[in-house]
Amino acid sequence: MTRAKVGGGAGPDAAVVEQAVAWLVTLWSGDAGQEERAACERWRRADPTHEAAWQHVQALDRHFSTLPPELAGPALRGGARLRQRRRALRYTLMLAGGAGVLALAAREGAPWFRQGTEYRVATSESRAIVLDDGSRVAMNTATELEVRFTALERRLVLRAGEVFIATHPEARPSPRPFLVETPRGTVQALGTRFLVRESRSHSRVAVYEGAVAIQPSRAVRPTRLDAGRQASFTSDVVADATAANPDAYAWTHGQLIVERMRLGDFLKELGRYRAGWVRCDPAVRNLLVSGVFPLPDTTRVLNALEHSLPVRVHYWSRYWVSVVPA
Repeated sequence: MTRAKVGGGAGPDAAVVEQAVAWLVTLWSGDAGQEERAACERWRRADPTHEAAWQHVQALDRHFSTLPPELAGPALRGGARLRQRRRALRYTLMLAGGAGVLALAAREGAPWFRQGTEYRVATSESRAIVLDDGSRVAMNTATELEVRFTALERRLVLRAGEVFIATHPEARPSPRPFLVETPRGTVQALGTRFLVRESRSHSRVAVYEGAVAIQPSRAVRPTRLDAGRQASFTSDVVADATAANPDAYAWTHGQLIVERMRLGDFLKELGRYRAGWVRCDPAVRNLLVSGVFPLPDTTRVLNALEHSLPVRVHYWSRYWVSVVPA
């Protein structure tokens, strides 16, 4: 037997959609705790079709929640509205195999079918955004972020770069969890101001107010990280926490603040804000740098090094700079 596909053959089959519905109903029950949410996260990450089914089902949920009253019908009104909505969603998806409604929505370009809002910041730029719930997000250089807000959760997907987040409390009986997803796991905010930075080998979180719960994608249980602490994590494990650097988010004010940082590390950090390549000669990479540096003018910062350290800055081109012994 050939299974129906979601979205005209391009998406997950009906069996996967039914699994997504089951998870959705579990989280809707009101009894779901951290373990259930973590298990759902692991299911979503286990296969790309799982995540696709999850997004499709949530899109359909948003459609039900925004239907005009005259279309929703009396069954969705009153105290039993939420229970009826759950049953309507499950019944519709089971009956149609998740295919007909979603395929039609995708084909017609229905606004409730959109996956999320994408934001991108180029090298040497930054951006501040205010989310629908009032939370504030500052995006650092070379950052890619997707915002996915649904009836069940507030999710940011950080694909590259760095964000500083100040969450806003929701005035509702059951506030939606605020999650930041990285390629290696999920960070859940627990009423907080925090920073998340993505690199090639790991994700890093620093908390400045409140706390977060870090859930690596292949770990069984989350790890709590309180204010004043920072930690890196991979898909398998959270590293031991250390004291958070209070100047790590100075970039939100256009500054790079360092104290006794190795020149090689400093130039690597400065290079994030400059197009091209900044090379440090091994002979001077262990010199120490301290100070407050303006990020909007990296050329000025490079030139200032010649006045404070025994180095020379050589510009081979606009995009290729070498720092060598004087």
